[in-house]
Amino acid sequence: MKHLVASVTLFTLPFASLANADSSNFSTMAVEEDTPLACEAPRPPTSLDPSPYIRNGYRAILRIMAAERWIETGSCECYFTQIPWDEVVLEADGYVTSDNPLLPFKVAELRLQADEMLATRDAACPN
Repeated sequence: MKHLVASVTLFTLPFASLANADSSNFSTMAVEEDTPLACEAPRPPTSLDPSPYIRNGYRAILRIMAAERWIETGSCECYFTQIPWDEVVLEADGYVTSDNPLLPFKVAELRLQADEMLATRDAACPN
């Protein structure tokens, strides 16, 4: 009987604390807009495409485009905010590797390419 009482008590404790939790701060399950750090690529808006996979591809392409501008100019300026998403979407055609509209890019490879290019930039440009 002691084990049963202990089990019931342990089982109900998390629920009791949830019932007493202040839920007044909860208003929505929507994800807030991404606020990037000083020079970090923002997440693409969901209006560009409903697929997170494709939006992740767009973000990687933005990172590559920004790194290419750094290479062209030699400037340590942050180009992420200067490249509009519609330009990224147009440029994305050059990165398509599949006829599958749900998986047009190899996002992992695009990320690695962007990481390598931006690592060189970061080494040359102190923040």
